[in-house]
This record gives sequence, C-alpha cells and structure tokens, in this order.
Amino acid sequence: MTIKLDSQQIELVGRAALEAELIRNGFEVAQPTRDRGIDLIAYSDDPDKPFAAIPIQMKVSSGESFGVYRKYEKFNNLVMVHIWNVLDEPRFFVLPYEESLQFVPDLDGHSWQNNKLYTWTRTPKHIQEKLAAYEDGWDILARQM
Repeated sequence: MTIKLDSQQIELVGRAALEAELIRNGFEVAQPTRDRGIDLIAYSDDPDKPFAAIPIQMKVSSGESFGVYRKYEKFNNLVMVHIWNVLDEPRFFVLPYEESLQFVPDLDGHSWQNNKLYTWTRTPKHIQEKLAAYEDGWDILARQM
C-alpha cells in the first residue's frame, strides 16, 4: 500500500532520517524551538574538546530537487543538507552554504538578484556530478567545528 504524504510529512521523515544519520556519524543533535532558518544544530560535547556546534538548514525531497537560497546567507557557518529520495533510500548532500553558491549559474541574474533563489525540481546531470563530492560529507561538519 502506497501512502501519499504531504510536504510537511515529507519534511518530518527527512528530519528523522537526518537526525539518525547525524547520531550514527558521532554528532549530538538539537532542534531550535523556533524555525528562523536553522532546522537543526549538530554539536559535539566531547569532554576532551571545547564545545562546538554547527547550524544546519535541511532541504528534503522525495525526488532529486536542489536549490540555493539567499535568505540563508545571513547565518555564519551554516551547513546545508539536501536530502534526496527521502521516502526510499535517502541520499544526503552536506555542504557549507558558501560552497553552495558555486551552483548558482549567474549570481548577477534575475532569479538570484530579484527572486533571491535558484532551484531545480529535477537537478541537471552536471549539477549532480558536482554534488557527488558532498554526498555523505559528514566530515565537512566535523571540519566546520
């Protein structure tokens, strides 16, 4: 039996998958009470190291959509986690916000300057090939800390 999930349900499935993956990779996870652009906080509470935390903005898709959004540029050290195929076999792409800008084809163009975003419902092959370097990039989080 196939159940049709709405976008909020898909996001909840994605959040649960991301939290599990973060824990599996040695991070602790917190969720801000308010959503002002940060969905989760990954942190390390290793007693032998200084406390460190990284804000995460997740983008969840039942397919393979990808986007870059200017509204997140205000957050220092923000890491974007794009989750594809969340209802089947989730794939995680972990990249610092600043590095996501390389995927915007024209930073001076109308979409970026006026709409303040650049998105693909079906991510083109050449973008997928560049994103491959960020798949399961949990070490990126560790380095940011």
